[in-house]
Amino acid sequence: MSRRGGAAGALRGASQRTIGILAAIGAATAWGLGATTSDYVLSSGMGNDTFLVLELSVGFVVLMVIGALRGQLGGFRHPGLTRAAATGLIEPWGAYTLGNIGIIFSSGAFVALVSSLNPVLVALLALPFLGERVSGTAAALMVVSIGGVGLVIGGDAFGGSLDPLGILFSVLGLFCGATYALVSSKLVRTVPVLPLVASQLLVAALASAAVLAVRVGVLGGDPGIPTEFSVWAVAVATGIFGGAAPFILFLEATKRIPTTTTSQFGTLVPVIALVGGVLFLGDQPSGFQLLGTAIVVAALSALARYTRAH
Repeated sequence: MSRRGGAAGALRGASQRTIGILAAIGAATAWGLGATTSDYVLSSGMGNDTFLVLELSVGFVVLMVIGALRGQLGGFRHPGLTRAAATGLIEPWGAYTLGNIGIIFSSGAFVALVSSLNPVLVALLALPFLGERVSGTAAALMVVSIGGVGLVIGGDAFGGSLDPLGILFSVLGLFCGATYALVSSKLVRTVPVLPLVASQLLVAALASAAVLAVRVGVLGGDPGIPTEFSVWAVAVATGIFGGAAPFILFLEATKRIPTTTTSQFGTLVPVIALVGGVLFLGDQPSGFQLLGTAIVVAALSALARYTRAH
């Protein structure tokens, strides 16, 4: 290979890594915005499984429309798609459901703190599962960013009563999230991203619908249907922020940068949720939260530079 060809290849590699970093940041941003809008919807009285059915169904429809416009519906005939779609039971359905139950028994802050450990779990399992190693620099930045998350979430994570069931369900949700990251990032090596995510959302929506049917039709529970138009509008928007966008962006990122690195950018989620709470819910951040935000942003900026260079 000529020197010019080698330079061009290095430039293309750096460009792909940059796209991967931007996709990882986009996924974290979408999940953070989705957390803010989900908080609004659930606090307004919409039932959790009712909300999940709507959110995941909207995400599925949005991806089908995008697939049709981009001529990618042929990917739904991929021979491995049906089996791959079952991973939707792990996440979104499993992780979202377990996380919400964890919130019921503990708090949203505690669940967010547990979820921030996702990069650690992914890093531990990535070597045997994906053959990925985490460098010392990336590991150090991971520790720093998680420390920043601890400041962002603050003492709220341990406020009130921490029921053992809340801890259990939060940890189970963490394992679901890490398992999804590892399994799906391996699947996208052979399965098209958009059909994979759309199928996962459909499976998760059907699972949520089954739970809703049992809870309401068999057990006589309240479906939790709000009357305000604004709640429905935000719930539909969450289908984009919390359903379609983050999973597409996350998996697109794993095609260009290591899954372990992509997962580390997930520590940005609580920061985005904090910013969303300030802008849209009127929350007032503390000095510790602002310091934690600065630490997370600095650590991830350093990680982005390191990833692009290597």
